[in-house]
Amino acid sequence: MPKTYLHHPDGSVTVEDTRTVDLVYAQQLERLRTACTESILSVAPEHTQRNAALGIVPSAPVVADITVRRDRFHSLASELFAAFNGPGTVSERCDAMEEVQWEDT
Repeated sequence: MPKTYLHHPDGSVTVEDTRTVDLVYAQQLERLRTACTESILSVAPEHTQRNAALGIVPSAPVVADITVRRDRFHSLASELFAAFNGPGTVSERCDAMEEVQWEDT
């Protein structure tokens, strides 16, 4: 449930924020998981991972690529959890959680 911006005839705007911290946390965590998975698969598709596990291709570069992304996910999940438990109003905490975004480097 997102913020709703209500535009009034007098030109004023009010914001109705129906988000909950639990819902935003769950949505953001799922977005991070999906982004991490997509990032891993972009550099190490399943067949490459399988070949590395079987010793057909060198595994060190594959493991290194996956480890970097996994560690990034854990770092962002920690930031998300800190925002979830952080100070501020529900709206401020939701905004802080929504600012935690995956960025491929």
